[in-house]
Amino acid sequence: MIIPAFNRERYIGAAIQSVLDQTYQDFELIVVDDGSTDGTNEIIRKFDSIRLKLISQENRGRSNARNRALEIARGQYISFLDSDDLYLPDKLALQVAYMDAHPDSWMIYTSALCIDENGAMLGDAYEATVSGWIYREIAFFVPVTITLPTVMVRRDVFDRLGRFDETLDRFEDTDMWRRISKIYSINALAEQTCLLRTHTDNMLSAQDPHQISRALDLYVRKIQADDRDIGTIVRHKGIAKLYGYYGAAMMSNPSWRNIGYKLLFNEIRFWPFDLKVTFRTTIRFAVYYLRRLNSSQAVK
Repeated sequence: MIIPAFNRERYIGAAIQSVLDQTYQDFELIVVDDGSTDGTNEIIRKFDSIRLKLISQENRGRSNARNRALEIARGQYISFLDSDDLYLPDKLALQVAYMDAHPDSWMIYTSALCIDENGAMLGDAYEATVSGWIYREIAFFVPVTITLPTVMVRRDVFDRLGRFDETLDRFEDTDMWRRISKIYSINALAEQTCLLRTHTDNMLSAQDPHQISRALDLYVRKIQADDRDIGTIVRHKGIAKLYGYYGAAMMSNPSWRNIGYKLLFNEIRFWPFDLKVTFRTTIRFAVYYLRRLNSSQAVK
């Protein structure tokens, strides 16, 4: 059980407690304080549990923190929790029982509910809907999003495939599920096992749009380099959906629309055969360009 943490003094205590309160108690919890400068480390040290191991390091990013924990983890099964999310009490029990009963299952994920920064339930949810050889469903984030806290993986998988890609500051978890899905069948459990927290720091409006765009391009380059065996049509349609999803999200913020259009045009570039998408994006850009042109002329 691995939790990376960076400046999460408001939430880390509840995250750790949700693990310690599991109905299944045969686990180790490795928390990596990734260079926090607030009270995160002090809060972690207040927990008196033989199951909890704290690693403190300079800030190297969440992938490095997870990889550091993987190096010392001793369990047969590996699960993860982000420092602002929560496990529901039966999370580990459900997944361990399933993995024990299905020795041919190498990775499982579950559904999850969403809460706000104060723990109140939101209307959103993530649904675990597909099982089997599901590369095309999960490698491009849509239509199915596998959220990291819901996952449990056999340790042998990481021994074979390696660790999280530390060059990715986003999509590193999706990248790992993509790599796993090429070699192993993945199973879904419909049960909701986690509470995923939405708060000011992780909302889209708080992110750097340029960083998101760069991370998308890097992830796409990895797909193009690593997954030629998948087939051009599957890859290009999936990449188009990925660019389209984030392009549409960027368009919701007027100051990000230039980046949004870049992503939407990448959607068309990778899959120009969806005429509805091509027409919609072209009209959007034409309207936007004319408005900017009229605005600049009015200023003159």
